[in-house]
Amino acid sequence: MTFRELSERPWREPAPATPIAWLPPENGGPARWLTVGEWHGRIGAWQQRLAGTPNPSGRWRLYEPDPVEFSAALVAIWERGDHVILPADNQPETLRNLSDTGIALGQIVPASGSEKAAASGSEKNAARPLASQPPQWSTRPLPEIAVSLYTSGSSGEPQRLDKRFDQLDAELATQALLWPLKGNLVVSQVSHQHIYGLLFSILRPLCEGSPFSAQPCRYPETLRTWLQSCRDEELRMVLVSAPPALSRLPETPDWAPVSGVLDTIYSSGAPLSRDASDQVEACLGTAVYEVYGSSETGGIGWRVQQRGSTWTPFPGVEVDQDADSRLWLRSRHLESPDRWQRQADLIVLTDDGFELLGRTDRIVKIGGKRISLTAMDRALAQLPGVERAQTLTLQRRDLRLAAIIQLAPEALPHDHAQHREMVKHLRRALAAHFETPALPRYWRFVSHWPTNAQGKLSADIRQRLFQDLDDRRAPRWLGECALEDGWQITLEVPERCAYVDGHFDGHPVLPGMTLVHWAMQQARRLFALTADFAGLERLRFPQPLLPGDRFVLTLRLRQDASHQGDAGASLRLECDSHRGKHVTGRVALVSRPTFDSKPSRDGAHAE
Repeated sequence: MTFRELSERPWREPAPATPIAWLPPENGGPARWLTVGEWHGRIGAWQQRLAGTPNPSGRWRLYEPDPVEFSAALVAIWERGDHVILPADNQPETLRNLSDTGIALGQIVPASGSEKAAASGSEKNAARPLASQPPQWSTRPLPEIAVSLYTSGSSGEPQRLDKRFDQLDAELATQALLWPLKGNLVVSQVSHQHIYGLLFSILRPLCEGSPFSAQPCRYPETLRTWLQSCRDEELRMVLVSAPPALSRLPETPDWAPVSGVLDTIYSSGAPLSRDASDQVEACLGTAVYEVYGSSETGGIGWRVQQRGSTWTPFPGVEVDQDADSRLWLRSRHLESPDRWQRQADLIVLTDDGFELLGRTDRIVKIGGKRISLTAMDRALAQLPGVERAQTLTLQRRDLRLAAIIQLAPEALPHDHAQHREMVKHLRRALAAHFETPALPRYWRFVSHWPTNAQGKLSADIRQRLFQDLDDRRAPRWLGECALEDGWQITLEVPERCAYVDGHFDGHPVLPGMTLVHWAMQQARRLFALTADFAGLERLRFPQPLLPGDRFVLTLRLRQDASHQGDAGASLRLECDSHRGKHVTGRVALVSRPTFDSKPSRDGAHAE
């Protein structure tokens, strides 16, 4: 396949009958193809939408989870010569912060009639079905800025990053040179609202003439089904993934019959552990190509861990280090490609690339002592049983240190006594390197590194990990995992939990109804649940939870097909710890009454 730059508008050229998107098998039916002609019809639909929406600014905030509709909307905006802004997610706070950056574009309903969620904000009333129609190719030049993206917010304040077409084309050409897609099907497990997903799962297929999946692949069971379908159709697949998905790849279902279908696996967002890399290769029969870089820098290097831990710089990327081991970078992917720029990464150069040593030392003052958090992270990570560690500061009465520790399964504490012993063990080991007043005061032990969709330990996740310090009614959140039909949330009963007070003197336990309350709180967040508690159904509490107990809460939302919305739904919940079952049963739900359904005077909706 021939690579064409975005600046050459490669979306115009393919013949109408050429397959462009793969619609995965559903409900026992076969997979099918979406043709370029059908996709062009969606571009025309978006052009109609844009033409009918007044927007003097020429800036459009695009959040569209559907890869087909997203790519069509992106092209439609570019053909107008307008500016595309990509929010990292569609959380209310994110959208509120971007409310003055342009007109919001959400999902539109294709003419086929398949239902999709309505767009948010003032554009909600524009989410009506729009018929596909031939696109109108413009003679206008492409905009100066191809896309504006936002960092994940790991520092608390997301920063806007503008990417020109020449920057994107430089990265796309590099990937095509190293790893040509060769017409293989591209399936993504990451969001295209982020630069890595945008480049690898949308723009590379368009520039290299390869088809992409019309749906993201969220679960291992789904991946197994799609691989089998590709094998039956004699297709080869390229998987665009990230550490959160790859590190949780189970050994079952049986991967052996489909292991030869994958051509390449990519991972980015954070380094993948060697154990996870080996597990993926063993299950799927394909090594993982890790891509190292950031939204700011673009791609810097790559590696396959089975060949070594060294990162190889991409062609056109120059890497150097200074006396402090700081990374210096000169790259075509940067805003100023001819200028050396210092980065926050610490590296050591090798004969064939570089090794990562972490980020620049984060120096803080704790109890009047200057402490390097990077050095403390490194000391923790070298201890037996510790797979990953990160220290951070919390502002309590004064500045205190907290630590997030990913432990091997056999090292995880399951109750208060084990938790206390683990803290003592880690503090004793750190005391050999750091003064006692500077050691972490608060500890969170996780089985998987908690990240957002972009593989980042964001400010929001950090806040959730330590929420119980400010709210004595909250459980201690330690991570969550999506199931095909629900969620599993790992929690702990905080020793100072308000609900434990008075139950009972000398032998405190967590009241069973507190578990139901916590389950409803988690369901409202994870399922966007709007229904209210209506009653309990076959709920049993075999044994109580104790302060300090670690447990897994499994939630599944069941919908009565005869009702609309959340009416008639029920929440199935189970709670398990190392001591066994603590609750099982259902919570009946009822729709929340609406007291005033009239629209606001100006017709606006909350975004």
